[in-house]
Amino acid sequence: MKNTIHQLNLSMTYGWDEQTDLTFNLPYFMNERSSSAGSADPGARRYQAAHGIGDVSIIARRWLFDTKESLTENIGIGLGIELPTGDDNVQESRKFSEDIDNDGDLDNYIKASTADQSIQPGDGGFGLIVDAQWFKSFGNWTPYVYGGWTFTPQGESGVLTGRSKESEDVMSIADNYMARIGTMYAIESMQGLSVGIGGRMEGVPNHDPWGKDHGFRRPGYAVSIEPSVVLARNKDVFSLSVPIAQIRNRLRSDADQRFGGHGDAAFADYVLIFNWSRRL
Repeated sequence: MKNTIHQLNLSMTYGWDEQTDLTFNLPYFMNERSSSAGSADPGARRYQAAHGIGDVSIIARRWLFDTKESLTENIGIGLGIELPTGDDNVQESRKFSEDIDNDGDLDNYIKASTADQSIQPGDGGFGLIVDAQWFKSFGNWTPYVYGGWTFTPQGESGVLTGRSKESEDVMSIADNYMARIGTMYAIESMQGLSVGIGGRMEGVPNHDPWGKDHGFRRPGYAVSIEPSVVLARNKDVFSLSVPIAQIRNRLRSDADQRFGGHGDAAFADYVLIFNWSRRL
């Protein structure tokens, strides 16, 4: 299996006051997945694609310390919602040859099936987003910590997976989480340029703390090393980070635990993240 995920995020942040802001995030996905076609030709592959708008999120964040007085240290907390605006049932069309009318001849026909869960733009459920962050500067060094969790109280989306196991016939609406820890270093000889190194963990739990866990999901987590670089120029800020996975662990899902087995996984070897923001 091979997934190629391209995600374009359009975000707008409104500063409510000096310590509070509101962010609107609109993702757009261009996803592809390929797997062995299972034919006599070992190089033959089956391709799926799913493009479209993802799940929109709206998040309010507040810095706990006065941002004018506390320039070297602060703590931020966030609370928001995720809306099911993304398509969670993108269909793929495949061409088959079969003797449909039993006349002894093979007839070509088109069959639609649901694209794999890992490339669907949406998950079909509402989410509650909670996150927190901290930073503190020591000269040119600025350590940071971030943690976020999206709670999805709904259990199943109602979208059929087409999988053979009865316990995995409907897609699950799963929580997701991410945690980051690291440090940035400001290069004095190049104003506005910082480099950083950190660790990153992200994943999907096998049991949601709020809501049901039934249906098909691929729970697990990846732990990555995350080098990064940030460049600030006037009203523009550019950043680039490349999380490189070091640990990948596919956990047993609720269906695996109840009916046996240990399902497949879909982990990224690396992620390339580029951001550009401009203050208006």
